[in-house]
Order: sequence, then C-alpha cells, then structure tokens
Amino acid sequence: MENMNSSNTSRMREAIRESFIYKRLQGPIFNLKGYMFDLYHGVKTMPQVTLDELEIDSPNKKGGGIYAGTEPKYFRAVMDSLDIDFSRFHFIDFGSGMGRALLLAADYPFKKITGIEFSPELHEIAEKNIRSYTRRKRACSDLESVCEDATTYALPREPSVYYLFNPFNRELFGSVIHSFERSLAEDPRDAYVIYMNPVNDDLFVDSPAFEPLDRGPWHSVHVARRGE
Repeated sequence: MENMNSSNTSRMREAIRESFIYKRLQGPIFNLKGYMFDLYHGVKTMPQVTLDELEIDSPNKKGGGIYAGTEPKYFRAVMDSLDIDFSRFHFIDFGSGMGRALLLAADYPFKKITGIEFSPELHEIAEKNIRSYTRRKRACSDLESVCEDATTYALPREPSVYYLFNPFNRELFGSVIHSFERSLAEDPRDAYVIYMNPVNDDLFVDSPAFEPLDRGPWHSVHVARRGE
C-alpha cells in the first residue's frame, strides 16, 4: 500500500508539472526568484535580455540566445553532484551575461572562475556584480569577467569545468564544441561540461571528445574522454 501511495503521489506531481497552469507560472516564479537573489546579494542579474536590445559588434550576434540568469537551486544541485577536487579546476562560463553563474560558483573552492561574455554592456554589469559579491568572503575570490567572443576564446590548458546555459544557437554551439575538441586533443586533461537547458545536447553526445556522465530534466554533464 505504501508503494502504491508513493507511485500515485509521483504521478500526481508529474501531472502538475505538465499542466498548462504550472508551465504558465514558471516564468513569473523564475523572475521573482531572480529579483530576490539580486536584492539579497546587492547585485543585478535581472531582467532577462535579448541580444537585439544590446550593442554588440560581432558577426555572431545573431547566433546568441536570450540572457537569463541561472536558477541557484539547479546550479547547486549539479555542482554538489560533481565528484571532483574543486581546487584543481578552473570554472569557465561561456556566455556569462551579468555573471550570476560566476557568483554562484564562488561559493565553491574553484582554483579560478572566469566568465566569457561578448556584450560590453553585460560584461560591465558582471564586473560590478563581482565587486559587490566578493566583498563578503567566498570559497573562491579569484573571479573575472572577460569581454570576448566565446568562439575565439583561447581555452586555458588546465583542468576545467565548462559551463553553458544554452547561450548559442546550434551553429555557434558546434563552433565552440570544436574548439573544446581541438584543445583537448592537443593537451589532454580533466574537463567537465555542464550544460543547462540542453536543447543541443546531441552535439556533445556525438562528440568524440566527451562522454555523458549525467542527465536530468534541466541539465546534462559530460566528461572529457582520456586516452587508454
């Protein structure tokens, strides 16, 4: 009877998640959580921004996505699932926007944290956020935002966690993944990819450089293959 009740409860929760009303509420709830995060930490990572609203001098502007801050609950769940020595790894966020993922990553003892953002406006906001957020002691205080195109960024040759919150269209994603593949082939090392809202996850699944490690409704994790 207990198992039956548990099964019924699970089905009910799934039905609620799939309901029209629940889905319509997700946007306002997400926005409210974002503004509460900003208010509590004295930063600005809201609102969502489309690239059409920004001055960006790059041919890749049309391939960028909507800026939206990472949901802290989901970020922490993925981070806590990683079985790594954080102090060995450089956390790099591709398409880092206003830098919320960088701030969340600072609560983990990474060796270094870097955000790559090609919008000067969002990069400037991220720099201000970093200064505000690191006034209080964090597990990692070595944070920076770099104003650069992710497709031309030279990957540091050190163990890294690559973070992407679905920042590009499929074509640009392919270019970024190829840069990962070239770098890892030239200098094999420990590397993980955390991909939130993984709509193009098949590109990582099909990549010879990575193998799937974890998959959830909101994310996927891939690890760099190492030679035998």
